[in-house]
Amino acid sequence: MAKKSSTCHPSPHRRTLLVTYPRTASNLLIKMLSLEDQDKVVSNEKGGYFFWDSFLKGRTTMSTFTPAENWTREQIEEMQQVFQQDFSDLEIKSRLAESQGKVFFGKEHIQWFTDPAINSSTTSPINITIPSSYNTATGFSANNPTIFPDGYLATWRLTFLIRHPALAFPSFYRAMRHLESEDFAESHEIQPMMELNTTLRWTRQLYNWCCEHKIGYDSGLPLPLILDAEDVIHSPKVVIKYADLIGLDPARVRFEWEAGIAKSPETIMKATIDNSSSILKDKTPALVDISLERRGWDLEFGEIFGRQMEKWVRDAMPDYDYLRARRLQT
Repeated sequence: MAKKSSTCHPSPHRRTLLVTYPRTASNLLIKMLSLEDQDKVVSNEKGGYFFWDSFLKGRTTMSTFTPAENWTREQIEEMQQVFQQDFSDLEIKSRLAESQGKVFFGKEHIQWFTDPAINSSTTSPINITIPSSYNTATGFSANNPTIFPDGYLATWRLTFLIRHPALAFPSFYRAMRHLESEDFAESHEIQPMMELNTTLRWTRQLYNWCCEHKIGYDSGLPLPLILDAEDVIHSPKVVIKYADLIGLDPARVRFEWEAGIAKSPETIMKATIDNSSSILKDKTPALVDISLERRGWDLEFGEIFGRQMEKWVRDAMPDYDYLRARRLQT
């Protein structure tokens, strides 16, 4: 259950949250949107990821890998504090945009703001204090998988970015192994992180919540906006359309940039885009054969993990196909 405090809040749909999951080419999309060159947009230097610190704290406290019902008092206190601070930072930026008459844009991996107790019968250990001026109910409906109550979510335009599981999931595993090799991740983290990030269940659930509550709708568009990484890469004009629909300047969208990279956990996850100077179409082929991909996984990861990867991918396909059928197209 969320609490309330007192402050002002932005008007509905003056702010957009791009809901992603790891390795969906979200960094490419942010690069193409040129947020830093958008005169009427406020974001942060990452183009989102306001809950990055919460994600890191979940790892260092082992909360991410511990069922919510087994969290210690110390874990609850630490996670509550960091979630609340990240939320406050998000609200500060959002209010800044509102005060300047600008659009606020952020992106977030769905896993980073999903209720930690979503797979448990226990009450959520996270209780975000919501500004009282939102004057919204603090309840959670069945389709809301997040730490935010319905009334607060309704003040956002939620949009979505998806990518074929057979491309996103192996890419995430490679990135995790790279993080491990650079001492930015521990070996014991990889399997539970894969389990957490190889599903589109929460993405689909939140999308359905938007449909149920009529959040993120535009005149002439019957559904909340979904982008597929395949279209972003192979039909990039869809990014121009997306930018226009959420209040960004479509003329600022770019398809080329200067390459450059420094080493850190964040840049390892962004290595592909930071090392490129344009859209790399080979990273997201238009046609994906899971059985053929499986052969490559067996060679790259070993047969046992290749089999597990195939299961994760096939289990996620119904949700991916459901969302892809509703995507924005040119």
